[in-house]
Parts: sequence; C-alpha cells; structure tokens
Amino acid sequence: MTTTLAKNIKQIPPLPDTIQEINRIHKDENSTLEDMQHAIEKDPLLMAEILRIVNSPMYGMKSTITSIKQAVSLLGKDTIKTFAMSSVVNSFTIDLSPYGMSAQEFSTACDMQLALSVNWLARRKPTLLPIVGPASFLVDLGRVIISQTLIEDDKVSIIEQALLAGEDIASAEKTACGVQTTDVTATLFYNWNFDPELIHIIRYSDDPEGTHGEEREMAAILKAIRETVMPNGEITEDSIAVAKDTIEEFNLDLEGYERALERLLNH
Repeated sequence: MTTTLAKNIKQIPPLPDTIQEINRIHKDENSTLEDMQHAIEKDPLLMAEILRIVNSPMYGMKSTITSIKQAVSLLGKDTIKTFAMSSVVNSFTIDLSPYGMSAQEFSTACDMQLALSVNWLARRKPTLLPIVGPASFLVDLGRVIISQTLIEDDKVSIIEQALLAGEDIASAEKTACGVQTTDVTATLFYNWNFDPELIHIIRYSDDPEGTHGEEREMAAILKAIRETVMPNGEITEDSIAVAKDTIEEFNLDLEGYERALERLLNH
C-alpha cells in the first residue's frame, strides 16, 4: 500500500452519529422497532434515503412506503439497518475516471448489489443479511479511495494501461498501488470499528476458500453478487454464468439466487 493511499484511508472521517446509533440499536437484543425508527427520524436526509431505496422497483413493494415507521414495521431491523448503512456512500466525492467509470455507474452497481443481496437472503437466509447486505453495497468503496490516490499521485496511466492490457480490475489495482479494492475497504471498516465478521467476508470475497464455516458461505455469496453485477452496474449473460459457477462451487442457494435475479432484471 502506498503512503498516499494509507494517508487517504486515515483521513476518512468517522461514521455519522446516526449510523453509529443504529448499529448500537441493532446489536442490542433488548432494543425495539420503535428504537430503530426514532434513531432514523432524527436524520431527515437518512430518512429520505431509506424511503428512496425501499420504494425502488427492485424491491417489489406492492404499495408506496411513506414513513420510516411503516418501513421498519414491514421490513424489520435487519433490512432497515442494511439500507441505513448504504447511506455512508453519500459522504464520499466519487471520481472513478481512472477506471473509465462514472459516479452514476458506480452508484447503480452498488444499488443493484444491495438489491440482489436483499432479494436473495431476506426470506431464505435472513440471519446472513445484517452482514452480507451492507457488505454487498459498500464492498467497492475502497475503489473510490484508490481512484483518488491514483489521481493525486499522477499514476492514472498505470491502471489505465493495465486495464487496456487485459488485466482484471483487482490485478490492475495491485499493479498501480499494491493493493486491491477489498483490502482498502476492509482497512477502512476496521478503522470504523465495523463488525469483524463483515470485515472478514469483504477481505475474503475474492477467495472464500481462505475462510471457513458460515463466513465462507457469506464470502462466497458476496463473491457471486459482485460477479453478477459488473463494476459499471451492468448484468450480462457472461456475468451471470460466472456467478452461477461460484454458486455451484460453494453449494449456495441457486433457486433463491435465480428468483432474486429475476426480480432485479424485471424491475
């Protein structure tokens, strides 16, 4: 990791107070849905963001959700916490020009990865959602920091040439700055005192074999989600085929994945 990259990670401010409070409430077994509701209602911007996500066609709500009370009641603390965590991206200035990607493409990819994880897990494996949900949306946040660093160090041409030479994004990042997106995201989340399990599955999402048990399953799910949704937000027949190979390799829930994917593609 370069000196500039390490500096840029350290300079990221702490999580907003509201997000920290939501995390505390979620971890507290004695907390209530009302506790979660009241915490969110203290932050009008967060309220608006959660309602925007909840009412996206990707989640297939039968009617418009108009209040946080309604959203929390319908979806529960796990899903709402996942949606709240996604708001963290809004505090970043996103310039992914070294990757040839726009901020809108990055945002679309994050939204689609989150939607795929929620639709896949919310009913069939809800206990995994508090970890995999935020991870699926935020896993590529490190790419924003790497991009900023390459621009500051005048090394944009290195990653551009690596990508043109046919390297995948992770390999191109290692060529340009010695680490890949998941390493940077995991380091940032460590600094933010995120759940160690979430940090672990992000770090191993490129190689789930490096971990075991339920963490291995979650890392593999995250890998399949990232393979399905390309970095620019597109989903192709090839990307789905690659993801299905991972699902087969790690004996994941193919039927649930296909249902979630169908809802996502038909939104």
